[in-house]
Amino acid sequence: MLLEVDGHQVRRMRGCRGFSGAQFARMARISPKTLRRVELNRGPVLRKTARKIGAALEVDPRTFARAISRRPA
Repeated sequence: MLLEVDGHQVRRMRGCRGFSGAQFARMARISPKTLRRVELNRGPVLRKTARKIGAALEVDPRTFARAISRRPA
C-alpha cells in the first residue's frame, strides 16, 4: 500500500531531534536517496518505509502519513 507523506513534517521532526539526513537514514534503515525523496514530497511512499521512518522518530506513522485512496481504473 502506498501512503501520502508530509515530507516537510518528517524533516522538521528529524531536525528537532538533531539528526543529519545521513544519520537519520541509517537509523531508519532507508537510503539517503529515499529520505530526500520523502522529505521533498516526491511521490507516494511504501507503508513499510513510513513505518521505518516512524520507528526512527518514535512516533506513529499516521502522524505524518495517510493512505492514498484507491480509485477504480
